[in-house]
Amino acid sequence: MNLSYFIAKRISFQQQRSISTLMVRLAIISIALSISVMEISLSLVQGFESAIREKVIGFVSHIQIGDYGFLASAGTEIEPLKDSTGVIDKIRKEPYVESVSPYIIKWAMIEAGQEMEVFMLKGIDENYDFNFFKKHLKEGKIPDLKVENQSLEVLISRKQAELLKVKAGDKLTILFIQDPIKRRPVKIAGIYDTGLEEFDRVTVFCDIRLLRKVMKWEENEAMGFEVDLKNTDDLEGKATAINSLSGNLWEAIPVTQIPAYTPIFDWLKVQHQNVWVILILMILVAVINMSSVVLIMIIERTQMIGVINALGLTHRKIQGIFVWKMGLLMISGIIIGNILGLGALFLQYQFQFMKLDPENYFLDVVPVAWVWSRFIIINVSALIICTLTMFIPTLIITKISPSKAIRFQ
Repeated sequence: MNLSYFIAKRISFQQQRSISTLMVRLAIISIALSISVMEISLSLVQGFESAIREKVIGFVSHIQIGDYGFLASAGTEIEPLKDSTGVIDKIRKEPYVESVSPYIIKWAMIEAGQEMEVFMLKGIDENYDFNFFKKHLKEGKIPDLKVENQSLEVLISRKQAELLKVKAGDKLTILFIQDPIKRRPVKIAGIYDTGLEEFDRVTVFCDIRLLRKVMKWEENEAMGFEVDLKNTDDLEGKATAINSLSGNLWEAIPVTQIPAYTPIFDWLKVQHQNVWVILILMILVAVINMSSVVLIMIIERTQMIGVINALGLTHRKIQGIFVWKMGLLMISGIIIGNILGLGALFLQYQFQFMKLDPENYFLDVVPVAWVWSRFIIINVSALIICTLTMFIPTLIITKISPSKAIRFQ
């Protein structure tokens, strides 16, 4: 058995002096709080990123072909994209592609009784992936776009329903401001609420055939195409691959580079930077506290150090005793920290008692992500870093003279 570990284990369970006992407890508490804060920070930031990415992608997909998106404004003339060479079919056959659907965006006024508001109509077809909106559907149903003729059903947000004072099943009138003005009666199929107030406020989903007729576009023409992928790995690389399939005739860009959404993803990057600051500070606090405890223990054990040094134990071995002892204390702190951190995350995951303002954070509750690999890295890294840095304060042992230490009281 390692002699340093054996001695460290023996003295770890001996009765300590009052000051040493207090410092050891404070060190364990420091380690526990550092571990719990780091785990909570990583989990919440990853939860924020995952939840917000899911919501943004739910609106615009992973990759857009035709970078108009929410940049289209009232009165803007847009040249349609026309798939005359079968490029879209080629993209659909790519192994990393889940689905491809066309879209058209057009601003219009929507009238309901005495209420009237300006909204952005997003025309989609039966290939559109509604799974995201099914999870956020609050009332009614998803519009049926598989009917033979043009569907007159629309999907609006809860915010829009409040502004227009309507509910699922009510009828609306869409007014397209052009020469001449065109009116189209529609019916509210369902009402959704994603929590992304900026987009919920303006986006109404309708049949793409309705907008094609109003804009006098052909059946295979669209403003752009939305590409949903099977996974989110390397969005930029897959966008480049799609561009090559079209011979760079169209521009395919990932959602992270669409101007309307880059501020959101930039904001998420800032949150990751904040987490790194928290991680570094927590590790630094733990190291400082543990170092202070080591120095106090060395002072209390000066006489023992002199005796075992006189008996032939090298300074390196004696340093190992205190490093091992602190390692055992750190393991205790890490275990307590995991109980506190994971326990707090579990309570939030189950009961969602921490709420948020969706207008500022895009979410109504604090999200939790179970990033187990990162939790393990935190625990292992904290143990290794703190243990290795413990060798620094133990260097004072090399300055202790055995003859003087034995007489030290």
